[in-house]
Amino acid sequence: MCGRFVVAKTSGQIATIFEADEVIDEVAPSFNIAPTNRVTIVVDRAFEKDQDGSPLGDISRELHSARWGLVPRWSKGPAEGAPLINARMETVLEKPSFKDSVVRRRCLVPASGYYEWVVDAAGNKQPYYINAGTDGVFGFAGLFEWWADPSKPANDPQRWLLSTTILTKPAAPELAHLHERNPVFLSGDTMDVWLDSSIEGDSDLLRAIGQDSDLVAGDALFYKVSSEVAKVSASGPDLIRAL
Repeated sequence: MCGRFVVAKTSGQIATIFEADEVIDEVAPSFNIAPTNRVTIVVDRAFEKDQDGSPLGDISRELHSARWGLVPRWSKGPAEGAPLINARMETVLEKPSFKDSVVRRRCLVPASGYYEWVVDAAGNKQPYYINAGTDGVFGFAGLFEWWADPSKPANDPQRWLLSTTILTKPAAPELAHLHERNPVFLSGDTMDVWLDSSIEGDSDLLRAIGQDSDLVAGDALFYKVSSEVAKVSASGPDLIRAL
């Protein structure tokens, strides 16, 4: 599960870390990103595509701003149902909302860390911050989709909504005591493969990134933080200060 996360880096810093060629949209750092907020995604984009959607010619790695909560292209709109912020890796190829995106619309969602709430025997909820260290950044495996607003003209650039979801998997052993699931973490070895749209997404690709994710999870740090993070309006670096 991943319902709140943190990006403590600027778009320029993220571009440097993930070796992006261009920043298309800038998103300000945030210490309490909630569903439907705008987030940064990293994509490898080709300016030309074959009939099957595979890229042709040069590839550019770009940073875009996307709504967190994927809106399928066949959806009536972003207000329909609960935001699709997470996609379970085990069933993503079966779900109509996600299966087409797995094939070639894959992205990386940068995150300094994310929050989970642990409930004790008395029913008290204690938030934890799972993170990549002070200077580190996770790369969550994500999917993206474009939705066209039918109420706007075809030539209106505001017609198109870019949205994203974060893949999750059964928790790695080191994180299982915090929550039964965790985001799928991309490593340096799996990031380029995941972003490469010339590779069709299938069960083999998902299995590979899932196995590598557990290796990244083993290096994650975690500690208790203030319950203030439960407030959507709360923000600032104090939210990730260890108790």
